[in-house]
Amino acid sequence: MAIEESRDEVWKMFDRISPRYDLVNRLLSFGIDHYWRRQLIRHLPQKKGLRLLDLATGTGDQLITIVKRAKQVETALGLDMSQEMVRLGQRKIIDKPYTHRITLAEGDATNIALEKGSVDCVTMSFGIRNVTSVEKCLEECFRVLTPSGKLMILELSLPKNRFIRGLHLFYLRRILPLVGGLVSREPKAYLYLNKTIETFPYGEAFCTKLKSAGFYRVKAYPMTFGAATLYIGEKVPCGNHL
Repeated sequence: MAIEESRDEVWKMFDRISPRYDLVNRLLSFGIDHYWRRQLIRHLPQKKGLRLLDLATGTGDQLITIVKRAKQVETALGLDMSQEMVRLGQRKIIDKPYTHRITLAEGDATNIALEKGSVDCVTMSFGIRNVTSVEKCLEECFRVLTPSGKLMILELSLPKNRFIRGLHLFYLRRILPLVGGLVSREPKAYLYLNKTIETFPYGEAFCTKLKSAGFYRVKAYPMTFGAATLYIGEKVPCGNHL
């Protein structure tokens, strides 16, 4: 099955691997994904009463990390197509001090059920490469952001250094599918994830997509030799020329 075709129902795959999803993430990233998620928080808008939307929220790891550390976030909505992922996320926040600030629900990143200009910040961690249309997703992000809003996308990428890139590709092609498949009991899922990492545009190529969607002050911040990249774009008021 072609990679693009499999994205149409990729949420069903995430339903199946949801019970072990967080564990596999920790194992495959050696826990570095925690560091990547915390780095995103450094770039959050500092305005009080921040309304935040987290797309492809999964079990809520990124959203929970944000709300625990960023006190300026007043409300945080996490959306994901996988019902089982959302259910697991809801269990994680029960009886927590920040529960009242978080809402987790099913939702499509390419068709966001929110009004225009209703959130101050949109985050998306390790999910943009799985949507059916990157362009539609970015258009929706732009639409729901306030005029001064900010988009932050954290995604896996490939290192520029040829030696490190070679080692990384060996890991993605040989180790990741093997370990991910054994632990999750869904080997096809991690073959799919590996292929999406290799084929998804990153660096300047993805920055170009953000600019095409209307975002300004677009920047890319590679982390861990480029194994992951944080992309940031701002939606500026009409009339501003940068």
